[in-house]
Amino acid sequence: MANKPTYTDRLQSYFESHPEQWIDGLTLSEHGGAYGWRSRISDVRKRGLTIVNRQRSLASGRVVSEYWYLPPEPETPRTLF
Repeated sequence: MANKPTYTDRLQSYFESHPEQWIDGLTLSEHGGAYGWRSRISDVRKRGLTIVNRQRSLASGRVVSEYWYLPPEPETPRTLF
C-alpha cells in the first residue's frame, strides 16, 4: 500500500499546480487542513518553495490573507564552445 500524501504534500502540490496566482486562505485550508495550514505553508517554504503573502481588507472590514507561489526561473542551457 502506498503512503498517503501528508497535508504538507497536498499543499505543496496545490501551490505547484497554481503558480503565480493569489490563493486565499480558505482555499488553502481545504488542501492543507483546516487548523494547521499556516504552519504547513511554513513547512512548504522550508522545502524551498518561494511563497509570498499579502493581506487586504474588504469593504465589510474582513481581512483576506492570500498567498502566491513563485516558481524558480528555468535554468538557461549553457553552450560549450
